[in-house]
Amino acid sequence: MNYKNNSFYLILEVLYGHLTDLIRFFWQKKSQVLTIGFIVGIFLSFFFLGGAYVVWSGEETRVHKSLEKYRSEVSNFYDSFQPKSVKILDRSGKVMGEFYRRNFRPIRTDNLKKHNVIVWAVLSSEDREFFSHSGLNYTAIMRAVVTNLIQFRLSQGGSTISQQLAKLTLNLGKRNLFNKLTELYCTFYIESQYSKEEILAMYLNQIFLGEGNTGVEEAARYYFRKPASELSPEEAALLVGIIPAPSVYNPVRNLGIALSRQKRVLYDMARNPELHPSQKDIPVKFSESIEVNLKRFRTIYKVKESKDEEGNPKYSSEIGKYGADKDFRVNLAPDFNTEIRRFILEKFSNEDLEERGLLVYTTLDLEKQRFAEEALRIGVDSVRGDLSKQELEYQSKGKADLAEVTRSILPQLSGSMISLDPETGDVEALVGGYKISNVFRFNRAEEAKRQPGSTIKALVYALAFEKRIVNPSSRIKDEKLDISGYSPKNWYKGYKGEITVRQALAQSVNTVSVKLLHEVGISYFIQKLSAILSIPEEEAEQRFQRNLSLALGSGELSPMELSVIYATLMNGGRRVTPRKIIKITDMDGNEFYNTVANEAAEQILDPVACAMAINTLQSVLTEEGTMTLKRKEGEPFLYAGKTGTVQSPKLKSSKWKGIKGVRDVWFAGLTPRNVTVVWVGHDEGAPFPGSGSGVSGGIWYKYIQNVKSKLGMGNQLIPSFVGDFVKVDVCADDGTTIENNPDYVCKVPLYGQYYYIGDLPPKRSGFNKSDPQPNLSNVPNGMDNEDSEISNYEEDGSKSQPTAVDSVELEPPLIDNRRVRYNEETP
Repeated sequence: MNYKNNSFYLILEVLYGHLTDLIRFFWQKKSQVLTIGFIVGIFLSFFFLGGAYVVWSGEETRVHKSLEKYRSEVSNFYDSFQPKSVKILDRSGKVMGEFYRRNFRPIRTDNLKKHNVIVWAVLSSEDREFFSHSGLNYTAIMRAVVTNLIQFRLSQGGSTISQQLAKLTLNLGKRNLFNKLTELYCTFYIESQYSKEEILAMYLNQIFLGEGNTGVEEAARYYFRKPASELSPEEAALLVGIIPAPSVYNPVRNLGIALSRQKRVLYDMARNPELHPSQKDIPVKFSESIEVNLKRFRTIYKVKESKDEEGNPKYSSEIGKYGADKDFRVNLAPDFNTEIRRFILEKFSNEDLEERGLLVYTTLDLEKQRFAEEALRIGVDSVRGDLSKQELEYQSKGKADLAEVTRSILPQLSGSMISLDPETGDVEALVGGYKISNVFRFNRAEEAKRQPGSTIKALVYALAFEKRIVNPSSRIKDEKLDISGYSPKNWYKGYKGEITVRQALAQSVNTVSVKLLHEVGISYFIQKLSAILSIPEEEAEQRFQRNLSLALGSGELSPMELSVIYATLMNGGRRVTPRKIIKITDMDGNEFYNTVANEAAEQILDPVACAMAINTLQSVLTEEGTMTLKRKEGEPFLYAGKTGTVQSPKLKSSKWKGIKGVRDVWFAGLTPRNVTVVWVGHDEGAPFPGSGSGVSGGIWYKYIQNVKSKLGMGNQLIPSFVGDFVKVDVCADDGTTIENNPDYVCKVPLYGQYYYIGDLPPKRSGFNKSDPQPNLSNVPNGMDNEDSEISNYEEDGSKSQPTAVDSVELEPPLIDNRRVRYNEETP
């Protein structure tokens, strides 16, 4: 091979020549280069060290005050200090929550000996030379540098316990050279002012250990329901393993990683028995018994390992299961109170929380909260009862595998509910999970994002009304579609032909929703969704894929977000910002924080279009809709809403063995000054029997009936507004204007319906004297009577036999939920 003709060789030759010239130049000028380098080095050293000292000088007084407070905690005389509580009040002033920043004694210098195990674990893992260095451990720093260089990543740190305490006390935020040097000054200050025992005790009380826990005492009670002095080596190792990255390594969030780090810390402890303050208390043959002890630990805390659909390990346990018990002395609204507590801990300093009793005035209505909890419990228990019957049926038929799958689905079935005032945005009831207790659980009302199914159609119709593409009386054809290869199916077989827009929404006709979204435009829909949810359009584009299945609910929303969409419609198209806290004061009435209800709300949608959408949503709950509410004749009808059912595709190869059912059922209900959203489902998308009207709709109806009978309800569904509209009496049978004519027959009259001026419903022409027969209230051909999207509710809340099959809303999932990994059947 001729290297002289090789371009790569030629490039290397040129680079070598330049490098040689550069080295020769520096060698010739070495004295000048060294002089300049020395001067620049001195200048930079003074610049950074001097700048950091200036920062430290500004922080020294605050740090001294904090450290003296910490010292008082670890000294004997701290016993007499009684921290004040934070009381959470509902909107009527009832105490529904009370917590302390700490409701136990912290670790002190005089009881360090009782905490030998946790001290052993901390020193073994975090700072083996703690009692011999003077703030910095140069050996550990060099060891960390070498390890990180070998592994090409920051896998090990060299900071001492004193340095970590300095970092916790300063809390400078962003990591940079100035802050690191400032922490260095603070470290030397700590070492010069306090004994090693005081530093260690202060550190053990201040270190953050995940899930809102500050200090090992608080964390021990949270994760293991016992004081830190009673921790076993395995429990202590698990806590200490959390220290480097609490959000990643804690056992509630990432149990598999936490267990791995637990083992590493235990072996560190075994290699450093001299760090145990009382070595005679170390269990015999400790290092040889680690694996056996770990097995016993996993048995005690019911640690279970399984595989997900991709074969990755998945863990569960009872570690931290009852952790929230220690947070509250009173806790009558667990999910809501947990969010309030998190806000308070972030907003106020530790000194404020302990020295100044706080009153948090919230928007929650405790009576509505109880109604919501009761309704959700009864509704989910009903579905669980159906699953139990399904399990017994499979067993009787000899289908043991299906019975086992059904049994595994039953305990994890859950639900959530959010109820708010659309005018103010005030959250009046919030239930984040089925079980109402103080255990740690996922707040599904705000954090779980699922496909909303047909409930999203309300926004599609509102936008179509706003653009004047149609009005509720417009005739539109339910027919087979093929738009760029996309052909949506209805929940019933076939197509209804020409129907009114009102009837299309009432019966949740999929083809019509897709038609309307196609005419509205996907970009415009996402733009409006972004404005309503107050999220950047870039985020909306990522969350809601640009395809027409959005009209059927293929995007993902939390119940809170869906309630904001419906609240926007109820609020005349003005932005709604959910609010939980009204104000925060101390016991003397001094105000430290306050909010204004939905101040200066931006107009996002036209109010007339919103009123038309609400009128149309009322039809969902009449005889022509998917969920009929019986009412007394002449009584004003002050209800509107939309059902949503997301069918579980029947995939035989899935982990659910092709069991028939739905994966998400929704209902969004509207009454005067109230929007309530209910979701029922399984976190992993398992199938279960039910529908939006039969399950979630029933939960909503029970809740709203209790509110109406015991607390009262307003008399105006659509608030007054200024706009380009007229109100017309319309016949829902065919969308025509009601005429004062003996020949005019109307089965479902609707009074005071909103329309744009110049866009009024038509008069009936060529009318046959026989009663019109709406083709929507009867069972479509070829349908069964078993499961239903259509449900009828009597005035007393009881439910009659459904009359049509369940909804098949969506194709297999289009969007991967980042919060919960679902199986292949679910979004």
